[in-house]
Amino acid sequence: MAEVANPPPGRRAIPLADLPGELLLDILLRLPPKSILRCRAVCTAWRRITTDRAFLLAHHGRQPSQRLLSFVRDVGCNAGCGIIDLNLLDYCVEAVDLRTREFRSVVRFTGNDYSRFDEDDCPFTVHAACDGLLLMSYYDTLYICNPATREWASVRPPSLRTHKIAGLYVHGPSGEYRVLSYREDRRTRTNKFFINTVGSKNMRRIKFGSYSESMRNLLAGGSRSTQFDRPFLSHGKLHWLPQSTPPKNILVFDTVAEEFSWLPTPVETWHVVSLLEVDGTLAMSESRVGTSKVDLWVLQDYKSAAWVHKCRIELPAADIYLIAKHERWTSQVVSADGDVLVDCTDWCTTGWQLHYDRKGNLLRKFQCNPSLSLTTHILKESLLPHPFFRMQQDGSARGPPFFRGL
Repeated sequence: MAEVANPPPGRRAIPLADLPGELLLDILLRLPPKSILRCRAVCTAWRRITTDRAFLLAHHGRQPSQRLLSFVRDVGCNAGCGIIDLNLLDYCVEAVDLRTREFRSVVRFTGNDYSRFDEDDCPFTVHAACDGLLLMSYYDTLYICNPATREWASVRPPSLRTHKIAGLYVHGPSGEYRVLSYREDRRTRTNKFFINTVGSKNMRRIKFGSYSESMRNLLAGGSRSTQFDRPFLSHGKLHWLPQSTPPKNILVFDTVAEEFSWLPTPVETWHVVSLLEVDGTLAMSESRVGTSKVDLWVLQDYKSAAWVHKCRIELPAADIYLIAKHERWTSQVVSADGDVLVDCTDWCTTGWQLHYDRKGNLLRKFQCNPSLSLTTHILKESLLPHPFFRMQQDGSARGPPFFRGL
């Protein structure tokens, strides 16, 4: 047990209860969410401070933005011990803080091995993240959850049997959290997009009448050319990666006007591209498969679509090849500080993930299986209360399996 340090000679220790209000507030704001929840049980005064909305907003603003990783781990067999494979898998979501190089478990549960790493049949999916909330599903049931507080609520509509999720966002004018989804008409092979508010049973269809022909074709033509399942929320807008059919632009959904638009990209051709935030603005990482160069572009002016080339990061290709044993690795910038993740995994074998700084120095490497996926979702933890969670606290519904017992 750590020893409590005595105050210097001539000075006395100040009880926490006697600390000036501003100093106590500053200390509490620096604590992680789990510690804040514990502080609420100390005394009435602390509970009043740590449940105040202004405090919760300030605390949320101080939390690090953490990229989410998802992977599946086989825990049902014990090689070499003669034990029969129990066909059990751990479904895991972890948050990575690249500043401290720490990984933290966000969601984890063990289930039967139905899919053997087949993402199309995986029973568990993280669809979106917004303001510390995660939109997740278990088979056909959709949930909105707060990993920091372990609160959850089922979301319906939409039905996952007929709809696919395109994003989660907060509608600025109303403050409502809304789900963007789409449904494919099997007869016409076209998509229809819908919006519904979390906690409401009503859905509203988005009409394409005012859009250009190219936009209508893209939206109606659907997921064959658009990665709608990988939304990136930035600048109050949802973004999807450049399309595989002309025009090769970023697709944008304005969460205030609730309309789609195009955002031109800084380069005409690319092979490996991803989106991130740099100093509160949208940025794009661009590279080629197996290359040593990664370019980072920053959107300087959103209205005029003015991009600025921020930097080019040179990676030690020869060193990567010695680890990967092949030339099919992909690299992308994943932080404002220029951290680069290099994916050396093969589709059928265990491989490596490499973490480099912007100078090309290897900071860390870790072995992973082919199921590991670096998602587009950013978790910034929050303790803010939401009415749709209180609506579910009647004890009549059984919670999602990934929150039971946690």
